[in-house]
Amino acid sequence: MAGFQRARSEVQRTERREGILRTAAAMLDEMPVSAMSLNELSRRVGLAKSNVLRYFESREAVLLDLLADAAAGFLVEITGKLPPTVDPSAPVSVRAGELAAGLAASFDAHPKLCELLSAQAAVLERNVSTDVALRYKRGARDSMVGLAALLRRLVPELDEPRSAQAAGLLIALVGALWTRGHPAPALVAAYQVEPALAFMNPPFRESLDAAIRTVLLGLAAQSDIAG
Repeated sequence: MAGFQRARSEVQRTERREGILRTAAAMLDEMPVSAMSLNELSRRVGLAKSNVLRYFESREAVLLDLLADAAAGFLVEITGKLPPTVDPSAPVSVRAGELAAGLAASFDAHPKLCELLSAQAAVLERNVSTDVALRYKRGARDSMVGLAALLRRLVPELDEPRSAQAAGLLIALVGALWTRGHPAPALVAAYQVEPALAFMNPPFRESLDAAIRTVLLGLAAQSDIAG
């Protein structure tokens, strides 16, 4: 953290806030979201818990900020990376498959983002004020609008409402399939004891690829019918 004891200027407050976020992000490289506590975060940044609470009202508020930053960065990344992988002259079934494969691989390469998305609705949005919720949702809206625009650009059979629907479903699928694909130790042991149950533990990347492909083709077909 910064060498000053008390953040007095806006620059110092911003620096301290960003330092807290960097420390929290580093903690998530070592532990799951569920294990990150405000007490440990405070210890690592060298501040009293009450001082950390001057910048973030709760552990969940810290994690929502991390999620917003990760989502914005991810959108920038895939907007540059995915278009060259999708052949604009190919049939929609091929383009949807290429896009689904690229999205699944990209999310798989960002486990921290996926884990935060898996905890978003059930955990992270449950202990924040209306002000924090509004700030987060406004940022999330911008990311969703950007994702919908990218989907529409690469699969133009999607009209605007259905590209927005696809973006929302895609994010929900990432969170749900990440949780399903990364079970607790007791469940891993159960699958080892009884391999016939292993179909309930689908590989994340492969199942996300298939799910995104299905959503894109289904909604593209609906757009075509409506048109």
